[in-house]
Amino acid sequence: MSQARAKQPVPPPPRVARDFYADLMRATQSSRFGYLAERERWLRGVNVEGREEQLFEFEMLLRGVERYFNLHNGVLDAQARPLVTRDFRSELGDVRDAIHRAIRIARRLLDPDSDSKLVFRKYVETQLADDRVRRAFLEEELDQDTPQESLFVLRESFESLRNLIDHLLKLPTCGLGLFSDVGNLALREIVLNRYFRPFRPLEFHIEYDRIHSVHVLDLLAQQPEDIRRLFTTAFLALFRLLHYLSYVGRDGEDPPPPRARVVLALVRSEAVSLVGYLRQEFATGVGPKRLKAVGLRSARDIMKETERISREVLVSLDSEPDAPMQAAAAFTTLLQGQVVALAEALEPSSNGGEGTFARLAAPEEMALRLRKDLWVFGQLCRATEHALSGESLPAAEAALSALKSYFGYFQEVSYQLLRYSDYEPFDRFTALLMELPWPPEGPSIRQRLIEDLRRFSQTLESTFASVSRRVLLRGRTFDRLEAEALRDRFLAPAPH
Repeated sequence: MSQARAKQPVPPPPRVARDFYADLMRATQSSRFGYLAERERWLRGVNVEGREEQLFEFEMLLRGVERYFNLHNGVLDAQARPLVTRDFRSELGDVRDAIHRAIRIARRLLDPDSDSKLVFRKYVETQLADDRVRRAFLEEELDQDTPQESLFVLRESFESLRNLIDHLLKLPTCGLGLFSDVGNLALREIVLNRYFRPFRPLEFHIEYDRIHSVHVLDLLAQQPEDIRRLFTTAFLALFRLLHYLSYVGRDGEDPPPPRARVVLALVRSEAVSLVGYLRQEFATGVGPKRLKAVGLRSARDIMKETERISREVLVSLDSEPDAPMQAAAAFTTLLQGQVVALAEALEPSSNGGEGTFARLAAPEEMALRLRKDLWVFGQLCRATEHALSGESLPAAEAALSALKSYFGYFQEVSYQLLRYSDYEPFDRFTALLMELPWPPEGPSIRQRLIEDLRRFSQTLESTFASVSRRVLLRGRTFDRLEAEALRDRFLAPAPH
């Protein structure tokens, strides 16, 4: 290598969006990150259709049960009748339905082999006459050394709690004290669980938390780091609340099942937490007065409308069968409006109007963007593979620089549009590309990179084909000219 060439500065790697979102989510998880990382590895190996969505519903129900026993999250505190004279049979029935659903999901998430072993171990424990050995079995079970054991322990506890509630519901009345005692038992099992303890308010998980909007992701990528972090947290919270609401009447039951009221109590609770975030962290940290005013206005609107829904709609949950759907519709309209308001704050020139949220979060647009970006990614990988196979080191370096530049672009938006099950090969390639010696000299390094590029190109082609088969894109032809124009923006020019 020439002296002049050796003095050239090493270009810094591009900022990677995956790092931004992963860092933000890690920051929300405090000291539990180690357990959650292990749980994420476990989830990748769970061979169940829709595993991420099922995990989301499971943890939503756990969080809902936890919040439901706080009477301020319901409408009981607004009723004139003294709580000590109230019959809580209906509320216990709601909890029973939520727990029953959580048990069914836990059974699906536990693979048959692990479940059979744990059930057999539980059976052996009940047959032991020696209490010392029995105690050892019990302690081993409660240690919850793996996510499977943790999930099994929670399922077993919930089955016992469901049986208890079934008997309590046969009583003539269920008073406040009994309701509170059942809540204490439920909360203890939930909070002491090692791997499936419910997330805190404004704690996010890469497995299922998403910002479902290409336009919002594009806007966030243009912001300074401090503003981007604050707005990203707010958007993630809003989209999660909308995700909760999709479970009110999701199965088409009319009226919705009793657990819908547990979900609505959770929505009310998390909405209040979001208000606190907007008033405190967001408004004090966002900087520009215009953005601060937007945050305070959003907090005011969410609080005001949440109180109205609670006062006018949630109070009728017992007497009107369609009240849960009315409440869900009102909350949905409120939260969608706040997504639009925050997006417009980042782009004041944008036009509002009827149907704005539908355009902002159009699933078809997300699929189109992902399909285009996957195709371009594959093209650039093939070009880099071809350049590395040649004799020109400058050409190889130029191709790798172009690929890294595109990689930063891809991860700002399209990486966030991938399904969780697609993350692993992309993450492996990310690690390879970011840790690669620069410049990549030596035949062994070049050959390894060529092979990795070839394998990853096949992954990109497979993912591209999978996205192209989605029902949303049926009848939508691939715009090759637009994709080629994007490719040419990044394609490295041939060195002279």
